[in-house]
Amino acid sequence: MKDKSIESYKSNTESSFLFLPRDISLDDDGFHGSEASRFTEWWYFDGVFDNGYSIQMSVRLLSIIKKRLVLIFQRLDIYKDGNLLQHNKKRYSFKNFKASRDFPKVKLADMQVIKGDIDKTNGNLVYDLSFKIKDTSANLRFEGCTKGWKGTNPGGDWWAVILPRAIVNGIIKIDGKEINVQGLGYHDHNWDVRGSAAKINHGWFWGKINFKSYIITWAIIFKNRFLGQPLLVINENDNGYMNIKPENIKFIGDDLRLENRNYIPHQFLLEANTENVTLHVKMKLLKIHHVKIMLKHHYWRYHISCKGSIIVNSKKENIDETHIAEFIMFK
Repeated sequence: MKDKSIESYKSNTESSFLFLPRDISLDDDGFHGSEASRFTEWWYFDGVFDNGYSIQMSVRLLSIIKKRLVLIFQRLDIYKDGNLLQHNKKRYSFKNFKASRDFPKVKLADMQVIKGDIDKTNGNLVYDLSFKIKDTSANLRFEGCTKGWKGTNPGGDWWAVILPRAIVNGIIKIDGKEINVQGLGYHDHNWDVRGSAAKINHGWFWGKINFKSYIITWAIIFKNRFLGQPLLVINENDNGYMNIKPENIKFIGDDLRLENRNYIPHQFLLEANTENVTLHVKMKLLKIHHVKIMLKHHYWRYHISCKGSIIVNSKKENIDETHIAEFIMFK
């Protein structure tokens, strides 16, 4: 329950941890596995489309007993104006999971779900996704327009943002009805997330903000209930990326309200100030979707209104868009 002396979640500007993103290669989006017995690894995709629909797709491997009890989960969620239309998930045994260690290729029960490669004509990463659970499906192409990066989080696990921003086109199908969609997407890959992560971390916030030329990918990883390690990387379309140090990041999540027996924030402030960058964005919750992970961990997917501005080397851009974010609580 809520600590009455605390009214907001905040970033720790005095954190000693420094996130250090570096360039990626195709094998970073292959299957990694772990030396640990208990770990999880996942491929995550989402998209927000021009016609009000949005989507989340993921494949997650959960190792409970290494090489003896390994479960695979496929998820497909579709929204309209932030309202959940379909929440679908399916579990597979490890023997029905095939993934390359060298390329982003994942098969479930011999069906190609994820296939990524480099477009030889322009050098962009291109992904073809085919997710189908019951009567709901998504056949989408993600074409990257930003440079991907990877780095280790405070817990030692890896976070690779393969596609900070991608152009997405394709067809989603709901209850037999096919809908053409186009818009913007995102893809990341986490691996070697060990069971200890839920013990040493309270949870995390994560999101991204798409300006016209710049993409903000941000996260706050909480060691305790209300103070967290901030991470923020800025991509530029068809160009590189820059990392922002913790002391230059300000994050506040407030307007705490009771959801699923927990007080969680319904609005956020994200700021960054360096010699070359000034970022100021206010985010307000529009819609929320809650699920339980492993029966005990809380996960909320947010559709949020993002309003604000960014200035990079005197170039200013404004934003007033809807994006997807998430909050996961382990304790």
